[in-house]
This record gives sequence, structure tokens and C-alpha cells, in this order.
Amino acid sequence: MSKRLPRLMPDEMTDEQRDISEKFTGGKRVTPASAFSLVHPDGGLIGPPNAWLLSPPLARIFEQAGGAMRFELTLSDRCREIALLLHAFFRDSAFELYAHRKAGLAAGLSNEEIEALSDRVPPQFESEEERATFDVTVAILDRKTLDDTEYADAVGVLGERALFELVSLVGYYDMIATQLSVFDVQAPDS
Repeated sequence: MSKRLPRLMPDEMTDEQRDISEKFTGGKRVTPASAFSLVHPDGGLIGPPNAWLLSPPLARIFEQAGGAMRFELTLSDRCREIALLLHAFFRDSAFELYAHRKAGLAAGLSNEEIEALSDRVPPQFESEEERATFDVTVAILDRKTLDDTEYADAVGVLGERALFELVSLVGYYDMIATQLSVFDVQAPDS
């Protein structure tokens, strides 16, 4: 899973780390409807949360932000996964690709659409929101910003709140991809 960071087992955790770990072992993240789990079958956490346990103050913030990104945005599930898959392919982030391929399927993207996103081929858009999500995400990945026309178009389709959420989503996952890269966190099946 990680050449640099061993999986921290519950009996090795401090009380503070255990409290944070428990946020990933219950609730929405582990319901049967959840596309992927961040809990290893043998105990402990996989993916970003295992690294986050190195700093409990930051882990608390990242856990809350991650929950909001996954469950509370106004963007549709398909839009969220289109953006995250574009980002994961762009960063070549193995764990992000593992998790969000599953989440993309659960959100209604086909395997073919998911693989096409690796070449930035747009899926069969179901809405203008999806088209705007695709266009905004590609612009952010390529240029780190939107020009005035792109911004106006995005606000016209998404609204300011959803645009802010999309920009935040891409930025949050860029931070995560960097953490995964530095700590060499791989997908469970690699």
C-alpha cells in the first residue's frame, strides 16, 4: 500500500488518532451504498486518512472537509466524479483512481466514460451542469484559472456557489494527490 508509511493499526493509535479513525469506520462512509471504503479489512485505515493520522489536528479538519466534499456539495454525484476522475488522471494518482473509478460507476458513469476521461474525452453529458463541470475542471488543471468568459459561462450554468464548490473540490483533491504522492500511497490492489 505504501512503501513509506505503514498502516497504523488501532492498537498502535493514540486516543486522539483512534477518535479520528472511528469517523471513517461508521456513518455514511461505510454504508452499503458507499462506493469504496477507507477501512482495511485487517484493521486500520487506507488511503489519505492513514497519512492524516500523523497529525491529528489536521486529520480532524481533513475528515470534516472530506465529508463535506463527498456528501454535502450542491454538485450532482456525476459532476463530482467527472471532476475528480479528470483530476486523478491528470495527477496519475493511483489511490484516487482506485476510489473514484468505483465512485464514478456508482454515480452512473460507465467504464467506457471513465476511461475516456483519461484522454479528456467528455462523457455523454446528461446536463449543462456536467458540461460546465468538465470545462471548468479542464481549465483549472491546465491553467489554474478561468478567463472572464469561462467564469461568466460557469456562473451562468452552475451559479456562484456550485462554481466555488467545484474549485474547492479540485483544490482539495490536489492537496490529497500531493500527500498520496509524497507518502507513496498506492491503491489496495496494486
